[in-house]
Amino acid sequence: MRLLIVDDDVPTVETVWDSIAWRDIGIAEVEIAHSVSQAKAVIERASVDIIISDIEMPQGSGLDLLAWIRQRGEETEFILLTCHERFDYAAHAIKLDAAEYLVKPFDAEIMQLSLKRVIAKISEVQRMREKSEYGEWHSKNLRQEQLYFWLSLYSGVVSSGHESIKNEIAARKLPIDTKQKFRLIVTKITDYERPLEDIGNDLFFFLLENIHSNLICLAEENESVVRRVGDTGLWFMTTVLDAPEEELIARCEQVTAACAERARVKATCCVGCACAIEELPEKHHQLHRMIQRSAAFYGQAFSESGGLGASCGEPVILDLDRLEKWLAERDKMSLLTYIKDVLKIRTDNRTLNERSMFLMKQEILQAVYGYLSECGIQATLLFHDENSMRLSDLATQSAVDMIRWVNYLLERAYDYEEEVRKASGLIERINAYVHEHFSEQLDRNEIAGAFHLAPEYLAKLYKKKTGVYLKDYIREYRVEQAKRLLRDKNVLISDVAGAVGFDNFSYFSTIFRKYVGVTPNEYRRGE
Repeated sequence: MRLLIVDDDVPTVETVWDSIAWRDIGIAEVEIAHSVSQAKAVIERASVDIIISDIEMPQGSGLDLLAWIRQRGEETEFILLTCHERFDYAAHAIKLDAAEYLVKPFDAEIMQLSLKRVIAKISEVQRMREKSEYGEWHSKNLRQEQLYFWLSLYSGVVSSGHESIKNEIAARKLPIDTKQKFRLIVTKITDYERPLEDIGNDLFFFLLENIHSNLICLAEENESVVRRVGDTGLWFMTTVLDAPEEELIARCEQVTAACAERARVKATCCVGCACAIEELPEKHHQLHRMIQRSAAFYGQAFSESGGLGASCGEPVILDLDRLEKWLAERDKMSLLTYIKDVLKIRTDNRTLNERSMFLMKQEILQAVYGYLSECGIQATLLFHDENSMRLSDLATQSAVDMIRWVNYLLERAYDYEEEVRKASGLIERINAYVHEHFSEQLDRNEIAGAFHLAPEYLAKLYKKKTGVYLKDYIREYRVEQAKRLLRDKNVLISDVAGAVGFDNFSYFSTIFRKYVGVTPNEYRRGE
């Protein structure tokens, strides 16, 4: 295969060149160009199979080159590089069918994995073309066919019986070996800056899927990232061939970090135990429930085996379904009585030990945290005060301490949930918080943390109760304070911007003009 590197930055070209064992992965020839015009000249001499191109270059962008290639009707695969994670770039990349989208500085391992996926895709296209006329169509749609299969499997459209799954794979001509063991990784995305309905789906999802594909997927032939959007938020299901749990946990930790840095969202990843393909639908259900219940792992990567600090299949101490039912019904008495009974039985038969007390505590936390999470409350923040921590530390020392801790947990959970439910006083407190902190780098995530709420829940609650978005209220309040400060002509306009929480003067001017109709300077002059 023939590959072309396009970048005006010589060190980047050298880094790409030196990072990859080209012949080992099937690349026979590598060309270099430092501008779009040079790249076009190379392509006009002889077509290339893969292009690695920077997006931002002085004399034409990588997107311009990609568009030119597509206009020529060539199927060259593109890997795009950029220093900035910009959604408008991603949008163009989606429309022009770019294979990969990597942010500089790139990891050599990720680059090599991306290249392997692209090469595998090209090889599969060639193989299928040689095989039949149908093969050409199939190769172009293989990725979508594979994604549709996994989504159908997890949605229950495909029967979970082994033979049914095997027949479905055969009918779709998918390169999936049903004799292999698989691991399912479920990711829940939270704390997005805007409600899902306001997010440009293609842009947002492209970025998140790209993060999962680059960091988790280890086997090209079974790589799959499926997204689902529902009442409980945004979820990703990634299916990979069986691999060491520690390795997958490490990969998922990279995902949580990348999601925070590049997409400004929280990602909670749970790695399932290895299982047969027909067990994956049930595994999907189990991991989904585990993430919902394991709010203590919020924003982290953990495993199914480590979710309770126990191995796969170890029996639980408490009936979580009953706990969840009583919590939802606010039946504190039944819940406490049940826990007292379990403690008494284990005391009587001498099975109440340090291990069982620890597991019981974890299960109670899961149930309470899960209940609060459904109410939009971040329990990890609610129970982070000194008294909560003290009672939590004492809980495993005796049955009496356990009951005292559970009683405190329930009382505080229900009291705060009631306050959130009433909301009116809460909105006043939120507004007061904005008034006090407007000069700081204030956003909804910080405000949500101050009130122990999930950011997306806070945003919805505020909009529902006030009729305006929280971010708009913050901006409007800042603009009003800026107008007050601008009346003092001895204060520099740039200082006004900083005083009301804007670290970028241009952005301050844009927002001010949006709400006032004139620039800050024009406002000061009375125009």
